[in-house]
Amino acid sequence: MGVGRNTTCMEDGDIGGPGDGDGVSTINADMYTTATKRNKGLVLPTPSVGMSFANWEALNNYFRSYGEQQGFGVVCMGGNKSGVKDSETGKSNSLRTYVWRCECHGRPKYRRMVNGRVVTCAEEPILKRKTKKCSCLVMLYGARTKENLWVVKSVVTEHLNHIPTPTKSNHISMFRVRKITQTILKQIENDHDSGAPVAQIFNNLAGRRNGVENIGFTKKDVHNILNRRVRLRLRDGDAVAMINYLDKMTKDNQKNFHLHRLDKTGKLQDVMWVDARSRAAYEYFGDVVCFDSTYLTNKYELPFSNFVGVNHHGQTILLGCALVSHETAETFVWLFRAWLSCMGGKAPAAIMTDQDAAMRKAIRIAMPMPKTRHRWCMWHIMQKFSRKMGSMTDFPQIKVALQNVIYNSLTPVEFEEGWAEGVETFKLKEAKESYKWLVGISYMALSLVRMSFMFNSFVVNLPNDLF
Repeated sequence: MGVGRNTTCMEDGDIGGPGDGDGVSTINADMYTTATKRNKGLVLPTPSVGMSFANWEALNNYFRSYGEQQGFGVVCMGGNKSGVKDSETGKSNSLRTYVWRCECHGRPKYRRMVNGRVVTCAEEPILKRKTKKCSCLVMLYGARTKENLWVVKSVVTEHLNHIPTPTKSNHISMFRVRKITQTILKQIENDHDSGAPVAQIFNNLAGRRNGVENIGFTKKDVHNILNRRVRLRLRDGDAVAMINYLDKMTKDNQKNFHLHRLDKTGKLQDVMWVDARSRAAYEYFGDVVCFDSTYLTNKYELPFSNFVGVNHHGQTILLGCALVSHETAETFVWLFRAWLSCMGGKAPAAIMTDQDAAMRKAIRIAMPMPKTRHRWCMWHIMQKFSRKMGSMTDFPQIKVALQNVIYNSLTPVEFEEGWAEGVETFKLKEAKESYKWLVGISYMALSLVRMSFMFNSFVVNLPNDLF
């Protein structure tokens, strides 16, 4: 449907742009006011120089709706403000001009790490990341007139290096989220509060609508919505209540310790706490510590991490707890340094973790060798047996034999002899990939056996008053 001069593209029941209030204005006959509610069969015209809109919101709503109709995303680039300043703040809040572009504008920026800093590559790397940037020239430039109308002053509608189609709107985030109605949002929140993971919530929605193709949004959209909800919930009240509780515990017992940090917006990011009993236990049983971050709280989806040791009765003891926002090296460095500060700077002789690259990097920074030996947790290693060697014919017998050597060896010499015998019996050297993995694991298992032997000697020499 074409629209010429001195016409308005509105039908009964259509609504003007957000913030418009009165919908169609009669100030200027050349004005074009768009609908925020797209009726079936309503086709928006191609933007052209001279189109008039009641306000900035109407123009913004029109170009975004046009982008959804054509199949490309719209990015607000910004604009200039008028020279008239507010008498109270001294700043101008009145926009004078504004620019919108296709989301594929500009060239991709390839970045990499150099000496711990992120730098932009001068040349495109060999391994390229997926990006929408393809130097597309589509843009719309609007300006405000003396009558406070917004008029299109310049426009480019020919896309470069990509071809948008109406169906591609289903793959653009800004258009997908519109399809999440309040009813669907309530269903997502109810399922999440009941403890269901994101994948299960998404599959339930797909089942109710006879297939994923009928949903209109993706699993990532559901994940983002729930993350935003968690951040808002954590910001408002519960975080303050937790910090107040930890402050109260520290006031009652000065040996209790807790530390937290906030992000740039003032929201709680990470928190670590250690009670007086754990600090006292670490003085005697802090030689070997296990750090575990595999727990997950249901309400906030924040990983719960803990430091665990073993006492002279072979019982596990808690040596510290933390809630972390991100499982990154920077977060773990902050956590390890805060925990060591709590423990008077005394680093453990050995620390066991899973095979997480971020943890390995953080331990090298916060607990460098030779003071602290880093070892991988045997439980996590054993979980990989079936994945690395499950295709072998004698896998059940191999697994039992190697587990027996690992868990029942009392000395390093006994372990080495039993391991070599198992490799020879089942001819594991013939499976090159599996054997290569086993060689690396054997050194780790031997280190854990030696650690266990040293720990047994340590328990024997403990003071008698501890028993």
